[in-house]
Amino acid sequence: MILQIQSRKKKGVVILEPRGRLTIDSQRLLHDEVKRMVKNGAERILVDLSGVSYVDSHGLGQMVACHGTLHGSGGQLRFAGVNQKLADLLEMTGLPRVLQVDRDQATALSKFGGA
Repeated sequence: MILQIQSRKKKGVVILEPRGRLTIDSQRLLHDEVKRMVKNGAERILVDLSGVSYVDSHGLGQMVACHGTLHGSGGQLRFAGVNQKLADLLEMTGLPRVLQVDRDQATALSKFGGA
């Protein structure tokens, strides 16, 4: 399934909701969308991964690249809605020390400073 990304805004936070597989086949769609949002003035972005069925190493790279984009611009990025398989993969790679990952959207939204 080709990755599709919907976006909306809630409490001053841009919420991106990708659907499909976050893999090498999805190119850099997620990171490109985050860069576009930052260019348009977004400072707080939440990526809800609950609609993502599979993430490969390229997908992990996109997640890290998104973090770098927001961090570099002084913004905030959080991820939410990871399934157990992705949570295990993130733990194995040590990425929770770098990425902000929350159980669900409500938890993530409550943790944004200034939201």
